[in-house]
Amino acid sequence: MERVTITPEQLAAVNTAVESGNYATDSEVLRQAIRDFEMAEARRALELHALKADVAAGTKQINKARPFNVARIVKAGQQRAAKSR
Repeated sequence: MERVTITPEQLAAVNTAVESGNYATDSEVLRQAIRDFEMAEARRALELHALKADVAAGTKQINKARPFNVARIVKAGQQRAAKSR
């Protein structure tokens, strides 16, 4: 088995988990911690993939955007205001 160095605080947390009866051994605690880590990494990878897809979609929309035209916006606002009166 490989050796792993953990901080005194982490060792205390492992010991507390075993002493509480939630885990039978320190190895069981560490295996669960690794499973949790793997799940968190997989979730982060999915979130990153979704974020990259959103950025790509937004970039595509930006490239299709019409130029900003203040006069056109003001005119459209005036027309809407006139209709609501």
